[in-house]
Amino acid sequence: MQVPALFLTSLLVLAPAWTGPDACASPDLSPTEVVRLQVEALGDNDAPHEDAGIEAAFNFASPANKRATGPLRRFRRLFDTSTYGPMVDHEGATYSTPQIEEASAQMGVILTTDSGDRVGYLFRLSKQSGSPYEDCWMTDAVRRVPVEEARDQKI
Repeated sequence: MQVPALFLTSLLVLAPAWTGPDACASPDLSPTEVVRLQVEALGDNDAPHEDAGIEAAFNFASPANKRATGPLRRFRRLFDTSTYGPMVDHEGATYSTPQIEEASAQMGVILTTDSGDRVGYLFRLSKQSGSPYEDCWMTDAVRRVPVEEARDQKI
């Protein structure tokens, strides 16, 4: 059965604004969703265009994170390092249960690289209190950690 083009266009228009390479913070997203959206975007980094996954991750960086990491062009260079490089085009991801206390959250992620290595990361998020991101969970920091720490993390 062929689906009319008009129907497909309607579906695209109705897609949430926080999915895909143009993903951005929204009060509707939980800490888990924020982390998963970033990790999934980085896993297919060049779809639909070069470094779209890195751009999506940057969109979820908190204002404090952006002050530390700089503009997008500088943020992008972080993924050329051995610390963050494995996040780009990884093969799979597993997630710990998020630890949430008031306006802070932490979540471990274990990535499997294309060579089969397992790499751990710890995402630290905060719920923003100021405009334009009020009530949005955003990433303050991502730290590479041993796989065991990513699996068993606590705030």
